Amino acid sequence: MARKTVRTKHRRRPRFRLRVPPWAPVVGVLAVTAAVIGLFFFVRETAAQPRIGDHIHAAVNIYVCGQQEPKLPYFEAGVHSHGDGLMHMHPQVTSEEGAGAAVGKFFEYAHWQLNGSILTLPGDRTFKNGDQCPDGQPGVLRMMKYRLQWRSDSGSHTELADQCSRFADADMEEVEDSPGYVPKDGDCLHLVFGPAGAPSVYGTPTPTGTPGPTPVPGP
Repeated sequence: MARKTVRTKHRRRPRFRLRVPPWAPVVGVLAVTAAVIGLFFFVRETAAQPRIGDHIHAAVNIYVCGQQEPKLPYFEAGVHSHGDGLMHMHPQVTSEEGAGAAVGKFFEYAHWQLNGSILTLPGDRTFKNGDQCPDGQPGVLRMMKYRLQWRSDSGSHTELADQCSRFADADMEEVEDSPGYVPKDGDCLHLVFGPAGAPSVYGTPTPTGTPGPTPVPGP
């Protein structure tokens, strides 16, 4: 007697369907927006100073062939001069932030020039590496710095300029990239054109004791 084969029907497993709540896309968009905003502020906080809203200062003294030059005159920009011997760094637009506040940019805003080998000053006076000083020695352009324990919100601007003008070269360190250097609050900068190895100030002072421009003939 033949056995009957009983076939059992396989039950289909129910398919799992992921149900997305209708509000989920909105939450996703908000999360991405928050991440982008957070990244923006993180980048801003870690960006090089100064930034928009900062107002810091560095003293800039200029020496040509052993004599100190008059203070740079007033000019307007986010990085500017009040004619007080200071570099005022108060960026107004993003192009003046960070590297936009470098010493070379400071000169550029005033329509002067400072690069690794050329310095131009008010009066259309230009000094290039190799130009001779009045004593016949060839000059080279260099910059030195020293940072005071000074903050723009803790002392007068006149005090910073006065203290920085009294620093000797031996107290300072040379800056390799003077045009690209971005000063910090309280920096003392000596921009020097003169014989290699010579101090910032040498020779006979002007009779009145007031620093004056020193013409430099070409080679």
